Formats: sequence, structure tokens, C-alpha cells
Amino acid sequence: MQNNVKRIRVGKSGADVFELEGSQILKHVVRDKIENGMFDTYVREAMFYKAKCPKPYLPEVNKIEILPDEITIVMNRYKSIDRSGFNEELLRKIAAVLAEIHASPVPEFLAEDDKKADVLTEDEISECVKGWKSVLDEHPGEFDASRIEAISKSINDIIKWQNSEKKLLSHGDFHLDNILTGENGEPVVCDWQGVSVRGASEDLSFFMSRLGADGIHADSRKLLLWYSEEYNRLTGENIEPHEHEMHIKAANVITSFRYWHMYLHGNDTDRVREIYDKMISDFNEYANFAH
Repeated sequence: MQNNVKRIRVGKSGADVFELEGSQILKHVVRDKIENGMFDTYVREAMFYKAKCPKPYLPEVNKIEILPDEITIVMNRYKSIDRSGFNEELLRKIAAVLAEIHASPVPEFLAEDDKKADVLTEDEISECVKGWKSVLDEHPGEFDASRIEAISKSINDIIKWQNSEKKLLSHGDFHLDNILTGENGEPVVCDWQGVSVRGASEDLSFFMSRLGADGIHADSRKLLLWYSEEYNRLTGENIEPHEHEMHIKAANVITSFRYWHMYLHGNDTDRVREIYDKMISDFNEYANFAH
């Protein structure tokens, strides 16, 4: 039996992953061997597999053991997606499977995750404005700092609107590495450590940003259209793709305004312009949508 067990990798957090008999995957996590705080995410994943009724997008799990300091999950082995063959047919399948995830019931143990972002205090807004202006001052004459002031005046309205997005089952780490294929070629989604209750825009925006980071071009408008069509069909709702798009843009404005100034000091003008222009463009589109 020992000859039929092969270590595949040690996960970034310290989880051990093995191949069993060439047809199954064993994920083994010991609290003392992984990064601080990560053990609870594996507990969450194991609880999710236990709580959910079988779904076509879930791997077939054959064993789950949750102990105070150890997690064991054994599931069927699936194939990774061939990135060189990424095409619109696959994009449409991925859009459909994400819609099915978001349309699924939320397990009771996740219900408490439904939290809303707090609006910013005047001091927090002031610090963000100062932070951005200090970044822009490193590039004299290149940027219009008044646009930062405009965002600061609207940021809490944007946060409040973003909080209105319907909260639903969210994968939390939705990208190609976590999307596998079964024998029928249909997507199977793994690695549910980040499963939570959030807005659809988080999975959608993260998936698209990771595609771009991986050098894969995909039509985001088509993704949103196909996603919306399938989600509406499954739920009976009627949410337009443009609304999802605006939530994605609002999330980018909030994140960029609050945090990016902390990381842009010392960067060249082109890098700062990339983040700044995207934030301003998304803010302008949101403002037009809101009015």
C-alpha cells in the first residue's frame, strides 16, 4: 500500500496533499505544522463538505475526519484545467458553475459570516486622502489630486451601496487553480477554505483579476452576461449584468482608496497611473450609474 501513496505537494499554508492509488487525493492538516490561524480555514472546508448535499460542482468526498488538532479529507482525483486550451466554451461553463455556487443554500454554520463593511470615520477618510496625495506628490504634474477629494466625499455612499449587494454562498478563492474537471469535462470546484457569505462581486472580480494576472485574456462582459443568465434562471431573480459590474467597480474604488496608497510609495509613474486611472475610471462609472 505504501508504494501507492505519493506526496503531491505541501500547500502554501503547510497542508500535506497526497495521491492515493492514482485515483484519490488525501489532504492532511496538522495544527502545529501550518501557519497561525490557517487551521480554522481547513476546519471550515471540512465542515462545508460535511454540511452540503452533493452538488455537481463539488468533488466527491470519500472521508472527512475533524479532530481538535488534525483534519483529514479524502476525495476523488480530478484533472487540472489546460490553460493553453482556455476558450469561451470553458469560460461559459465556469460562469455557470459560479452561478450555481451562488444560488446554493448557505449552510447554517456560515450564516453568522454575513457582515457588512463599516463606513469610514472622518479621520480615516482624511488619512486616505493624505496617503494618496503623498503618493501623487512623488510624481509632480502627472496626476490630478482633486479626483481623490471627489472620491473622499462619496466613499461612504459607495460603501453603503456596496453593502446592499445580496449576500450569498461565496467560494472565497475562485480561480483556475481551484477549478478542476471530471470525466465528463464539467467543472469541479475544490479548496473551500475561504467559503463564506458575501456578495457575488467578490468571486467574480477575483476570478477576472487572477485571469489577467495569469496572462489569460477573457471577455469580462461575456462572463458577467453568462453568469447573470444562469443565476437568474436558477433563482428566478432578474439581476442585470451591469449591476454586478457596478458592484465590482465599487469594490475596486473602496479597496484602492483605502489601501493602495500604502503600497505605491516609490513605484514608477506607470505603476501608479495603472492603479490611479483604474480607480478614477471605476469611480466615474459608478457615479454615472448612481445618478
